[in-house]
Amino acid sequence: MRRRSRPALALLAVGMALTGATRVPAQQGPWALTNARIETVSRGLIERGTIVIRDGLITAVGAAVTVPPDARVLDLSGRTVSPGLIDLISSAGLPAIPPSTTPGGAGQATSPSGLEPDNLVAELVRLSPSDARSLRGSGITAVLVARSRGLFRGQSALLPARDSATGTSAIRSPVAQHVGYQGVGGGVYPGSLLGVIATQRQMLFDAKRYGILIDRWRSSPRGLTRPEHDARLEALVPAARGQQPVFVDARNENEIRRAARLGREHGLKLTVVGATEGWRAVDALRGIGTVVSLDFPRPTEVTGWRFRAGLNRTPGDSAAADREARQLIEGNAAALHQAGIRFALSSGGRPSELLTNVRKVVSAGLPVRVALEALTQRPAELAGVADALGTIEVGKI
Repeated sequence: MRRRSRPALALLAVGMALTGATRVPAQQGPWALTNARIETVSRGLIERGTIVIRDGLITAVGAAVTVPPDARVLDLSGRTVSPGLIDLISSAGLPAIPPSTTPGGAGQATSPSGLEPDNLVAELVRLSPSDARSLRGSGITAVLVARSRGLFRGQSALLPARDSATGTSAIRSPVAQHVGYQGVGGGVYPGSLLGVIATQRQMLFDAKRYGILIDRWRSSPRGLTRPEHDARLEALVPAARGQQPVFVDARNENEIRRAARLGREHGLKLTVVGATEGWRAVDALRGIGTVVSLDFPRPTEVTGWRFRAGLNRTPGDSAAADREARQLIEGNAAALHQAGIRFALSSGGRPSELLTNVRKVVSAGLPVRVALEALTQRPAELAGVADALGTIEVGKI
C-alpha cells in the first residue's frame, strides 16, 4: 500500500479528528489544501486537486476548486490526502476492570464484569495524549472503543483521536452492543463455553420479553403491575429487537458460525468482529457485517505449536508449517474479498502496527483500493456515521 506522508495525515486530522470544530481555534474559518493527490474513496482519485474546509466541514473538493480569498492555504504538492482511518477495535482510554467482590466474601462476584450490557463506554472513556498520538501516528482519526473481554461487554462509543477525548466529545454513542464468548471466571456462572452460549441466548429472549412488558405497561398501565426494573435487560432491548447493531467478537471458525446462528435466531443487526478464520466460514459471513482484525502474531509468536493451534491446525514444528500458517492468516482479507464479502479492516487494538499489517494483506493479494475502502468508508458504514466520515466529500467532517 502506498505510504502516506505523515504531514498529509496530520493535516487531515485538523479536519477529521474533531467534531466540535468551533472549540478549536485552528479549525475556525476556511482552510484550503491545494495541489494534493486526493483519494476520495467514493468518487475516485483526483490526481491534482484542492480541498476547502470551513469550520471543520468540507465545503469543496475537486480539480478546479476556487480557493476562498480568506483561506489559510496549505500547498500539498507531491503528497496524497485520504480520509482519516477509522479503527473499529479498540479499548483505548478505558480504565482497568476492578475485581467485583461482596462485602462478606473475598473474590465472590456480585454483578460479574462481563455481564454488563448496560455499561456505557461514553461514561468511562478518556483518551490519554499518548493513546491519541499513537492513533494519529497511524492515520487513525476516529476509534470505536469497547471492552475487550466478557460475554455482554456493553455499548461502545466512536471517539475522535484527539488528546483527552471523552464520551462528551463522541462522534456517536452508543454505537453497538458488544458481545463475546468469554465466561465470567472465578467459579461464577457462566464460566464454561456451554454456559456462555446458554446465557447469551436466554438474556436475548428475556430482553425481548422485558421490552414487550414495558411497552404494554407504558401504553396502558391501568390494571397492570409495573414490571420490575432491570437495567441490564432494558439496555439489551434495542439489540434484541434488531434496532441496535450487535458486534460479536468471533475469531475462529466455530465462533464465527456460532455468531451467525445467534444473529439468525434472534434477528440481530449483526457484525462479526475479528474474523481471523473468515476464509474458513465464507458461507456464514455472507450478508453479515464483518470487521477483520489485523492483530497478526508478532515475530516471537509465529513459530511453534501455539500459533498454529489458534488456527485449528494440527501442531507441528517445521518452518514450512509456520510459513503456511502465516500465509493463511495474512491472506484472509484477500480470500474474503475474492469471495465477495465486504468488510472493514481494524488494528485489533495495536494501532502502531496497523499500516505495517495492511501492507502484509496487500502483499497477500488484497487490492490497494479495497484496503483503503476497508479502512475508511466501510467502517464508517458499520459504525453508522457514513454521512459524516469515511470519504472526502462536501458536507463531511
